[in-house]
Order: sequence, then C-alpha cells, then structure tokens
Amino acid sequence: MNLFYLFKDFFFQKKILYVQNQQDFEETLEKLKSTYVIAVDTEFIWRNTYFPKLSLIQISTENIIYIFDCMLLDVSKLRCIFENKNIKKIFHSIRGDASVIYNCLGSKIVNVHDTQIAEDLLNNNSHEQISYKNLVRRYFLKDLPKSETNSNWEKRPLKSAQLNYAAEDVRYLHSIIKIQTKNLLRSKRFEFFQSCCEKEKNFGEEDFSESRLRRLKKKNKKISETEIKIFNWREKEAQNLNVPPSHIFEDRDLKKLKKILENENYNECRWIIKKETSRNNFINNF
Repeated sequence: MNLFYLFKDFFFQKKILYVQNQQDFEETLEKLKSTYVIAVDTEFIWRNTYFPKLSLIQISTENIIYIFDCMLLDVSKLRCIFENKNIKKIFHSIRGDASVIYNCLGSKIVNVHDTQIAEDLLNNNSHEQISYKNLVRRYFLKDLPKSETNSNWEKRPLKSAQLNYAAEDVRYLHSIIKIQTKNLLRSKRFEFFQSCCEKEKNFGEEDFSESRLRRLKKKNKKISETEIKIFNWREKEAQNLNVPPSHIFEDRDLKKLKKILENENYNECRWIIKKETSRNNFINNF
C-alpha cells in the first residue's frame, strides 16, 4: 500500500463528466490533445452480433474522468488520441479494449502501459492475471463495487450506479502505474515491460476473423485449404448479417461441409447451415 497515493485518491476525488452531446465532445477532445497521460477503459455490448457495440469509453486524466456515451456521440475522432505517440495510455488488461477500439473505431493504439502486465512482471511472471478489482485492493485496501458488471449497457438513460462503476474502472490507474513504473525501473525490467504491452496490444488489434482462424489452426493443425476457404466465407457471411459465426454453422462442421463440396451433395447443407439465405449463398459461392 502506498500512503501518498492512498491519501491523494481518497481525499482529492476526481471530477466525473458524462459527455452526451457532440459539441461537448469536440471541446473535450481539444483538451485531451494537450494531455500527456490518460487512463482508458470501455464498456460494450456483445450479444448475438458479429461486431461489439460500444456503449462507453472512459478516459481519465490526472484530475477529471470523462465518460463518453458512444451510443449518443460520434466518437471516431478519438482516433487522434489513441494514435498519438506523445500521449501515454494506461489500461488494465489491454487486449479486450484494444480489440473493441480497433474493430469499432479502426484505431491502433500507440504508447500503452498495462497495469496487469506490470503487476505480473513485478511478481516474477506469476501469470496470475490479476483483476483490476484485486489490484486496487492490493494497492489501496479498497473494495470496488462490481454490482453493475453485467448490467444493461445498451439501455438509456444509464443509471448513476452504472456511471459511477464506469468511472471507478479508470480512477486508480494513474496512481497504480506510477508505483509500478518506479518498481519496474528499479528492477531494470521497464523496457521489457513496454515490449510485453506492445505484444499484448497487437494480439487485440487483429481482425476478429484473423483471431478466430489463428485459434482454429492452433486447435486443428491439419486444417485443409478448402476448410479455410469455407471458414473465411462464413466470416464474411456473419459480418454481412452482423451475427456470430456460430449462427451460420459451428466450427466442428467444417469437415462435413468440405465433404459436401467434394461430393456435390448440396442438399445436406440444410442440416448444417442454419440460415436458409446463407445456405443459398454458400451453394452459389462454391
């Protein structure tokens, strides 16, 4: 526990600004352009769709927590913040946030520090993947409320409890990374830490289809070229319909579809491909 940061974060609470209209967003964006360090988190909905739907992006400076409502705003201009190499971005467990920001905003984040990775290195590569809640408890002996973790982030208006929850997710990241950076420099692991953050971010910034195919190849090292073509077709079909790929057909059915193509027995598609329009598209495509 660090008493200086404990005193600072508990007695000098950051102001929370909920940004809901475009003019306020544009004005806030100009302020962020002159900032050197920000903490970032996201809230999103990802149920029965191919692409996640961004609900909130939380950005904390040293003194203010901005909560941008992505369902009321065009937040695409935040790319200039995420892609600015002169602004350090602090995340906790960056891969998921990097994936959502890349696939929803088309932005590749630069200059990132991940508090989860830092804590792992400071604990001799324990691979514990400590949660943000437990990290805050470890450093500040504070228990964060998590009652809104699975709340409905799509419904408007948002409850004050949801906004407070979102703000808490970035409130302590500045203080934590300062302590961690000091310890990483002392242990001469800071440069290695930076390379680990970059690597983890890059995993997040894959297209969803690339990420799924990489995982599939890892599980099935003997996957054929035909199966890969069928897999890629399913990804495009799912993107066009904005549904999860499993709503078209399951991974386990790739070999069956390959056999159907080889035997030209297209009637069998009806038992595998779940949507009629997709069945027709599959036959026409192959």
